[in-house]
Amino acid sequence: MFKFISTYRLYISIVATLIGLFLLMYQTHNEKGTSRLQIAVQTLTYPLQASVHSAASTFSNLWNSYISLIEVNEENKRLKQQLLDMEEKLSQHIESSVQFSRLRAQLLFAQKKASEKIFAEIIGESADNTHQIRLINRGSNQLLQRNFVVLRKEGLVGRIQSVSPYQSSVQLIIDHRSRVPALIQRNRVRGLVYGTHEGMEMRQINQHSKIKIGDRVISSGLGGLYPKGILIGWVSEIRHQAHELFKTARLDSAVDFSRIEEVFTILPSKSGSHLFIE
Repeated sequence: MFKFISTYRLYISIVATLIGLFLLMYQTHNEKGTSRLQIAVQTLTYPLQASVHSAASTFSNLWNSYISLIEVNEENKRLKQQLLDMEEKLSQHIESSVQFSRLRAQLLFAQKKASEKIFAEIIGESADNTHQIRLINRGSNQLLQRNFVVLRKEGLVGRIQSVSPYQSSVQLIIDHRSRVPALIQRNRVRGLVYGTHEGMEMRQINQHSKIKIGDRVISSGLGGLYPKGILIGWVSEIRHQAHELFKTARLDSAVDFSRIEEVFTILPSKSGSHLFIE
């Protein structure tokens, strides 16, 4: 008997399990209306159901997070683009404001002085480091001619060197070929302002003349090219040796030539009078 059971115990176990399950199918329901078979099946399958539910919940959460992340990234891109657009508009407004303030000061200067002036914008400059030349967008079609004086509200800029119908070249007073008859405004001491590679110098000042640092230097009007009274700059250094007949004064320019964008060209009046001293 034991030998038989031992030999066929696997089959006996399978048959017994099937009989047990079959009997459970015919058991009455419990108080809650659930059969014991259902309870057994639910008990056996609960771990698998829980695992499947947990995996499904995890996947759902990951998918929702992924979708949310995509939406956040898209929103960040939109916000960054809006920020760039706002920065560009702000930059344009700032530039417009700066340009308005700059032009307003220059135009008020043009209205204040009696001489007729032609407004021009600088559109180019000399390509070499030897000459200080600027190109403006006005020419003979706007009545400009060679040697017309160019200036700004701050002071003297230079003269027109050459003219074409729609543009002209301007030689700045800091050009090494430039010469401007000038005087010290305080005591009327005369000299000649030379352009240098480093800036400007007032030369041929009488050795006995009393000049000092900070003196204003203006155009003297001698020579007939530059009108009298236009500010050129201020004395920043005085050089003189005992054996020399003349003093030399280094000048700080009234005009910042590295930053100018607009200028005025003076049209000679019919009377030929150009007095700029206020």
